[in-house]
Amino acid sequence: METDTKTIRKELQKIFEKKVIFNHPLSEITTLGIGGSAQYFISAHNEGDILNAIRFAKEHSLPFYLIGSASNIVANDKGVRGVVMQHSITTLEINNETKICRVGAGYSLLPLIHILNKQGLSGMEKMAGIPGTVGGAIYGCAGAYGQEIKDCLIKIKIFDGKKVRPLTRDQCKFGYRTSIFKQRKNWIILEADFQLINADPKSLKKTSRDIMKLRAKKYPPDLKCPGSFFKNIVIDAIRPAALKKQFLSKVDLQKINHGKLASGYLLEQVGAKGQKSGDIAVAEYHGNLIYNAGNGKSKDVKKLANLLKKKVQKKFGITLEEEVQYL
Repeated sequence: METDTKTIRKELQKIFEKKVIFNHPLSEITTLGIGGSAQYFISAHNEGDILNAIRFAKEHSLPFYLIGSASNIVANDKGVRGVVMQHSITTLEINNETKICRVGAGYSLLPLIHILNKQGLSGMEKMAGIPGTVGGAIYGCAGAYGQEIKDCLIKIKIFDGKKVRPLTRDQCKFGYRTSIFKQRKNWIILEADFQLINADPKSLKKTSRDIMKLRAKKYPPDLKCPGSFFKNIVIDAIRPAALKKQFLSKVDLQKINHGKLASGYLLEQVGAKGQKSGDIAVAEYHGNLIYNAGNGKSKDVKKLANLLKKKVQKKFGITLEEEVQYL
């Protein structure tokens, strides 16, 4: 076994050189500051890196995991065996005539928004402050303040496990904080095309700046958290009708906004604020903000999350669903 590991290391170094790190602590890159070491950590800067990493993992029967900026990841305390690849493709092309932006899926969302705002291109300005990459935002159909990543998306380029091919927006099967990529785990988003529209740069910058100020009150920059932990509730998605009726009879209908009810409201009704498990805690001021108060562990995140889900289930009859991904 030891010889096999040495051989694998030599092969990885030959293929990826400085792009591979052995036993890389995931706690150093996750916004929660949690996680053991990734056995083989590869930073993929181009399409070839991604295809080579996948091919290598298959040839050596190694588990393979893809992450973006790790802003929405709860990494296992015991570490992760196999290949963990960080999507770092950050190509960017903006056609000022067509207003189409083609961007690598590893590009961080906020710097992209700043660039688009400066050039007077509208379509993403309200998503300023959402952590993560373009690919991660597409994967989870991220959005904020009435704007979602899918709204101006035209098409994407993916690797489906066999070949690189295009995918239309409709083929992505977007839903509230979900997409086809949550079912097709082996599909990898490589790049995306967005159709934007002209707008006043000053107005776009102000919109993003104001939103970021609001987000900073809720998610201070130094807070170790993944953003909202649970998805909000889409009222029309509650089934069967009897459950929906029962649920609505238990909540304040004025809290429903654009057909959704904030999971933070439900959590606050069951006393989530201030709840703790080890160093993992729920904020005193927001029921859907779970953070690492010190030396938190993934086991405590799961323990606290499961406790909160049981409380909401008992009181309201529905099960909350995590926005975060467990690695």
